[in-house]
Amino acid sequence: MLGSGDGSYIIKLRGLPFSTTAEDVLTFLSGVNVINDKDGVHLTEVRPGRPSGECFVEVQSQDDVTHALKKDKENIGRRYIEVFSTDRQDMEWALNAMRQSENGFDVIPNVSDDFGIVKLRGLPFGCSKEEIIQFFNGLSVVQDGVHLLSDHTGRASGEAFVYFVDKQSARDALDRDMEKIGHRYIEVFLSSADKVRAYGARLEGGGFKSRGYRPTPYDRNDRLSGRFGGRGRGSFARGGSGGSYTGRGGRLGSSHCVHMRGLPFKATPQDIAYFFKPIRPLNINIHYDNSGRPSGEADVEFECHEDAMRAMRRDKNNMEHRYIELFMNSSPTFKSPRPFRTY
Repeated sequence: MLGSGDGSYIIKLRGLPFSTTAEDVLTFLSGVNVINDKDGVHLTEVRPGRPSGECFVEVQSQDDVTHALKKDKENIGRRYIEVFSTDRQDMEWALNAMRQSENGFDVIPNVSDDFGIVKLRGLPFGCSKEEIIQFFNGLSVVQDGVHLLSDHTGRASGEAFVYFVDKQSARDALDRDMEKIGHRYIEVFLSSADKVRAYGARLEGGGFKSRGYRPTPYDRNDRLSGRFGGRGRGSFARGGSGGSYTGRGGRLGSSHCVHMRGLPFKATPQDIAYFFKPIRPLNINIHYDNSGRPSGEADVEFECHEDAMRAMRRDKNNMEHRYIELFMNSSPTFKSPRPFRTY
C-alpha cells in the first residue's frame, strides 16, 4: 500500500494463520531474497502470545519487492495472503508498538487511594516511561508509577496513567498541561484510583475487546475497523454518527490540513489513514465530483502543524500503483493552555 521511499525494501504480509512461523513465510516467499534469512522476518503480535496475522519482511532489492507482490492472494494453508509494499517507518511503528504494549495493563494495576493520579493523552509514539518521568521533573512520581496504555488491538494508545506520592503533586502536575514531549503537546487530566481500577476491570473483563480486530484478507475495505469505525460516505468517524473521523483529542475544523491528489478511486478513509501511519489524522474528507464518483482528491486534517509537516514526507509515495501528491495548507500556531479538566 505504501511505497518504500527511504532506501529500504520492506514488504508486509497480512492474513497469516496464527500458527505461521518465520520458516513458513520464507517458504511462501520462495525466490525472494530475504535479508538475514529468518532474522529478516518479523512476525507481530497484538499482545504477548497473540499473533496479529501480520508480518514484515526485509528484502534485498526492488526486484524482490516486485517478485513478492506477485504472490499477493496466494495461500498459506487454506488462507490467502495479502502482500503489500511498505517502508521501514511502518515496520518500526508496528514493532515498537508490540514492544510498548508490554508496558500497558495486563491485570488491574496496583493503586492506592493515597496516590495522586493524572492521565496523559497525546504521547508521541514510542514514548518511554523515563521520558514521562522527566516530563514531570521536580514532582515525585511513585516507583513503577507510569503505566503506558494500549488500545484494544494491543498497540500503544498514546495515553498513560501516572501515579504521584500525594494528591497535591498530581494537582501540581496539571501545570504541565500542553507542554511538549518531543514535538507533541501533552494533555494532562486529573484522574483517581477509582478510575484506574475501573479501567483495569474493563480490560480484565474484555470490555475493550468487544470490537477486537484481527487483520484478515477479508476486510480490505475496512482495514482499520477495529480501531476506527467508518461512518458516512467518504469520511472517517469514531465514537458516534456523522461524516468525519475525530482522532485522539481532536476537533473538527483544524487549520493543519494536507491536500491529497492522485488517489486511487477506490481508496477509503481507512486506506488514507494507513498511508499516513503512525501520524493520526483528525479528519479525512474524500472529494466527489458532480456525478457522485470519487475525484481522486481528499483533505486530511491533523492535530498540529508538526504532524502536518511530518505527513508531507509522504509526498510522492505510492498508494497501490499510484503516486500521491501532497500539498501543505498549515502554518505554526500558538496553542494557549487549556482549562482545568478531569479524566
